[in-house]
Amino acid sequence: MGCGASAETRAQASAAEAEATPAACDGAEGAGRGSPKASEASASASEEARRRVLEEIRGGDALLALLNAPANLRNDREVVLAAVKKKSNALQFAPEVLRGDREVVLAAVERSGGALQYASEALKGDREVVLAAVKEDGFALNLASEELWADRSFLLEAVEATRAWWLVKIAAEALRADESFVEQCKAAAGTGLVFTFYDSYNCCECMRMLFPTTGASVPGGAAYDHVMEKLNSLKRAEYGSTATVWFDEDPVFGHSADDGRWSHPSSDCGRDMVPVPPMEGRDAKWRSTVDSRSASLEPEEGKPYPCWCCHWLREVRKHHQAGEVICCAVSNIYIPDWVDKYGAGSSELADADAEEQGLPKEVFKHGKPASWGEGTICIAGETYQRRAPVHPRTGKPLGVGCRWERQALDGMDFPVYAFFMP
Repeated sequence: MGCGASAETRAQASAAEAEATPAACDGAEGAGRGSPKASEASASASEEARRRVLEEIRGGDALLALLNAPANLRNDREVVLAAVKKKSNALQFAPEVLRGDREVVLAAVERSGGALQYASEALKGDREVVLAAVKEDGFALNLASEELWADRSFLLEAVEATRAWWLVKIAAEALRADESFVEQCKAAAGTGLVFTFYDSYNCCECMRMLFPTTGASVPGGAAYDHVMEKLNSLKRAEYGSTATVWFDEDPVFGHSADDGRWSHPSSDCGRDMVPVPPMEGRDAKWRSTVDSRSASLEPEEGKPYPCWCCHWLREVRKHHQAGEVICCAVSNIYIPDWVDKYGAGSSELADADAEEQGLPKEVFKHGKPASWGEGTICIAGETYQRRAPVHPRTGKPLGVGCRWERQALDGMDFPVYAFFMP
């Protein structure tokens, strides 16, 4: 707005000077400051500067390009809109009038919900704008106006759009305390795996910091112990816990048997710590090896072995019944350098790879993120491979057990929130 006043003042001064200039000067090419040719040259230079800034924004560091732009261009709507589409936090450097521009703010919050903090107070109370922000980042609800924060119909709409019933846990106190409304939110969220915030870097950790949340599934491999150490050491996240089970070097029954023709049900299978029956007459569930972290053995007749699936199913249900929000991680990449340091990776399995490996395809009741198991995913500026690396001992893609866990979680009668990173 200040830039607009400055431009007007310059225009008035130019007009006054043109009036006072002797007619004889009009004929001097380029000499008169108010001459048509000078105005054309100035407009051309201004448009060229604008074109360069837009080019820098779209092709380079949008935030830096906006900050280095001339003052008049930092107030230019098209320039700011281009910047927030590329870098949402550029909104904080926009003039007040553009932080109250619905299209500009929507473009920013659709890229990053947290950009709502830079919006005008009026737009923090705009249902469409806040819903767009919450769909990108559930915790953007904290940035909404007090009116929306306490609005029952808006919160239900947000839960239905995100399938995140836990939004009620960060809503107004009156809504959090209303048990019937909390149950409404749970019903609106549905069941099965939820990928709404799948590519968020810190959503799961924020959940653990603010309300009871349990991590139910993380891929194994060399990085597993380090992930568990990180998750269980977040004492500041007093509400966080894990519902995973890990038997390390103890041999256990797994999720499949009979050369893959039998798959563990979503209830106890009848093998857990039950003596192995004689070979003759064994049904399909017993036709399996017992596996540890480093070995695969034939089960000894008469000896009982744990079934990790039974233990895990009981553990998940126990946490859910305690009122905790259940989450799962599809990779064991806690921080970027773990990929090289511990061989951490994704456990996504594309349909084509599943067919090639003779493994079941991953099918979820609400679908799965685009390009599952293929290409890369970008999270917080870092790029990760989505295809599961092959385990050096088994020759199978990382996370065979995790993929069964995801199918089991998808069949639960409550929602489970899936994230790429733990």
